[in-house]
Amino acid sequence: MIATDIPARISEQPSEMPLQRQWPQLGRELLTLESTHTTPYARYDLPRVEQDEMERKGRIRSHILAQLYRDEDKYSRDARYCAFLLVQKERAGEIVGNPTLRANNGKKQELPYTGLEGYYAGSERTSEHPGMTREEIIQEEAHIGLELLRTIKKHCVENYSWARFAKMKKALECGEPDVEDLRNITLLWSEVVTRLHVRVYANKEFEGTITEQIEQLERLLSVAPARTKEEKEYIKNLQAEYQRLKEERNNMNEEEKEGERKCRRERERIRRERSREYNQFREETYGMLEVGKSAYDISISDSKMKEANIIERIKLPKTHDRSDYTPSEVRLTPELLEGYLFLARLGNIGGNPLARCALISEYNYERLTSALTIRRIRA
Repeated sequence: MIATDIPARISEQPSEMPLQRQWPQLGRELLTLESTHTTPYARYDLPRVEQDEMERKGRIRSHILAQLYRDEDKYSRDARYCAFLLVQKERAGEIVGNPTLRANNGKKQELPYTGLEGYYAGSERTSEHPGMTREEIIQEEAHIGLELLRTIKKHCVENYSWARFAKMKKALECGEPDVEDLRNITLLWSEVVTRLHVRVYANKEFEGTITEQIEQLERLLSVAPARTKEEKEYIKNLQAEYQRLKEERNNMNEEEKEGERKCRRERERIRRERSREYNQFREETYGMLEVGKSAYDISISDSKMKEANIIERIKLPKTHDRSDYTPSEVRLTPELLEGYLFLARLGNIGGNPLARCALISEYNYERLTSALTIRRIRA
């Protein structure tokens, strides 16, 4: 991180950021789910019917809510989403500053943060190690977004589903996705996060030197099984690579060997520094949420289909404004800009706990209804 870009807290700023979003489409899905099964006691015992209905609704609500706060890795889904929002609203500036794009007419266009900037902690250039500039980070994000768009467009052309893609893009821009849009957006977002979760290891310092590669192959050869034909072929390839590297190492003169040892020590130092910076940014973000008493809560309205809604309320700590960070100008082609903006919109929905609950997942939806049916039969 660049210390000069982290300003002191401004006392007149508000201490929190309240956010609110309404999900009428999910409110209707919940009401539909609650009304899926008719009670077998409808003709016999009205009080029992009402009690059964209340118990069934309670089980559905509990299942849905449990998914919103379910632990993933070290943190729960709601905490992970709040951390994403905190980076998107504020902390991204510590990584990429205050980015703007200069248009062809000379005017500057403010670029939104994607919320993915935290994955580049440890990869950016600092006084301690080389790395990516702010512009390079944003350009890489733009390339990721563009790559996604090209893949989606290719799939749509091949499957004659261009209208589906156009609808999803509009949903991202207008914030009115249906359940199928939500499923697709969530899958796309998961693909991006899975890729960037290990971004710090893409830096060249994590490539092994010759001696490190030799040591790694020695460990693999000591534990690799050799029972099947495929396993024996795998070991044969490992041994061939092992011998090649040893021969290359033996052919080095003393000056080259000393240079390799120095390179290894320097790479090990930078690896430690990069990993420390990445973990520090991550833990600081969650620490800010805890100290700032962030909150994630929902309220449900499902008495009538027309009025069905789920209201999501989020409170985040407020420490900095975007203008507090150092301006940085970015160059993007129109195509890359489209990819970047697509990525920036994707996380608002793709990372949301509600967009990943049983109301969205066909598998979880079916599993939940099956479980409720079994309980009713047993009752």
